Order: sequence, then C-alpha cells, then structure tokens
Amino acid sequence: MTAYEDRAAGEADSGAPIHISNEFATIRLRKVRTRNGERLEVVAPRRGLRILLDAVELESLTWQTPEAFSGFLRASIGRDGHEDESRMP
Repeated sequence: MTAYEDRAAGEADSGAPIHISNEFATIRLRKVRTRNGERLEVVAPRRGLRILLDAVELESLTWQTPEAFSGFLRASIGRDGHEDESRMP
C-alpha cells in the first residue's frame, strides 16, 4: 500500500470513490469522515499525492479566478515544461 492509500487515525471511508481523468491527469475523489468532520479526499495516484479538504477549503475554490488556477499549474510545472522537483514527495 502506498502512502496516499494509508488511512489516518480516526478516518473512516464514507463512500465509493469517483474517478476523473483526461490525457493530463487522473484523480480520485471520496468523502471521508475524520475526527474533525467530513472531508473530501483528493488523490492523484500517478503522483502519489493526497489531500483532505473541508467545506471552507472547498468553497474557497469557487472564489478563485481562472488565472489563479493557471498560477497553481505554473507552480507545479515549470515554464519549460519540467516538474518542480522540490515539490515531489
């Protein structure tokens, strides 16, 4: 089992995962219950990355502009098309 599949203490599976993918990325979404309430688990299996987001964090995504998301992508993929190695686990 890889790091992103490990369950944190107090975390329970709340449902079947949803998979979304295209030619650039694949993610898995799942609602989980934690000691601090419900979270959306977002997993990037190809990269081995995982994050849990609460309702406020998810809502904050709706406050962003398309330019903000472009900035997120530039931060993870350099202008020359190479991944930023300092961000890899």
